[in-house]
Amino acid sequence: MADNRQTNQQNLTPWKFAGLMLTYWCNAECDFCYECCSPEKTFWAEVQQVVNWWQQLETLANRNNRHIKIHLTGGEPFGRWQLIIDILKRAKQNALPPVQKIETNAFWATDEKIVRERLETLKSLNVNLIVTDADAFHQEYVPIENVRLLVRCAKEILGDEGIRVRWWDFYNDYDELTAQHNIEELKIQALLSGRERLNGRAAIVAAKMIRGKEPQTFANQSCEKAILKSKHIHIDPFGYIFPGICCGIILGNAISENIAETYDWIDRNGVTGPILSNLVRFGPVGLMNFAKQYGFVPLESGYISKCQLCYHVRHFLYNKGLCRKWLGPVECYPKNKFSISY
Repeated sequence: MADNRQTNQQNLTPWKFAGLMLTYWCNAECDFCYECCSPEKTFWAEVQQVVNWWQQLETLANRNNRHIKIHLTGGEPFGRWQLIIDILKRAKQNALPPVQKIETNAFWATDEKIVRERLETLKSLNVNLIVTDADAFHQEYVPIENVRLLVRCAKEILGDEGIRVRWWDFYNDYDELTAQHNIEELKIQALLSGRERLNGRAAIVAAKMIRGKEPQTFANQSCEKAILKSKHIHIDPFGYIFPGICCGIILGNAISENIAETYDWIDRNGVTGPILSNLVRFGPVGLMNFAKQYGFVPLESGYISKCQLCYHVRHFLYNKGLCRKWLGPVECYPKNKFSISY
C-alpha cells in the first residue's frame, strides 16, 4: 500500500526506541516510581499482544530503513519469568531483531544457581543487556546483595557490557553512603539531583518532603521535545502509548488501532486536545492555567521541576474525571496522594 502521508511537514520525530511494559505489578512500591507500580497491580499483557506491538513498531521503523530498539520492562517483568521467555521465543520465530535490553530490580536474584540458569537462557535468546537498579528507593525493598549477585553473574555470562546499573555510583558506594546517611536523607539527595523522574509517585513523595519553586518559575518551558521529539515511547499492558517517560499521557492505544496509524495521524496533524496541546505549546504552566478553571490550586510548597508540576496538574484533572481520552490509566493516578484534597 502506498504511503499517502503528507511529507511537507513532520510533527513527530520517528520512534527509534520503545519500552513494552508487561505489567504495572512490582514486588516493590518505591517512593520514586514514575509508573506508580506496586504488588496490588495484577494485570499482565499477553504474549501475542506484545509480539504484535513489537512487529508493528519494527514495520514502522523499517520505513526509515532502521530497526526498532525494544526493551521489556514493567513494573517488574521478572514477576512472570515464563512470560518473558515466551515473548522472546515468539519474537525470534517471527524474525524480529533481538531485544535491546530487559529491565529488572533483581528481587528474584537470591540464588546463584537460578540467576545463572536464567541468564544463560536469556543469552541463548539473544539478550545481550540486563539493566538493574541501585538507589535509595529500590534498596528499601530489594537487598543490595541481590543486585551484587546479578551483576557478578551477568558480567561472567553476558560480559562487562551485558549489565548496567542505575545508578553505578550508588552501587559502588553503597556501604559508605548508607553508613553516613539515613534512607530519608538519601532519598532527598536523589530527588534533588535532577536525574530522578519527577513523575508519578516521585512527584507525590517530593511534594511532601521538599520545598520547591513557584509554578511561574517554569513558565514558557514547552514540552514539545519530550512529547514529539524524544524518539522514544512506552506501551503499557493496556495498550496505551506514552511519549518517552511521560507515563500517564496518552498518544493513542495500540489495541484499538495500528501503531503506525497513530504515528501517522500525529505526524500529519500534530497533537490535539487540552492536555497535549497545552504541554506542547506552553508547557506545564499552560496546562496549570487550563486546570485552574476546574478548581486546580498549586501546592504552596512549590515544585522542584516542571515535570512535578505537570504530574500534579494531570493527577488533579484525572481524579476530577476530566480529559481521560489523554490521561490514564488509573494505575498512573492513585487517588488522594497529594497533600491537598480535590
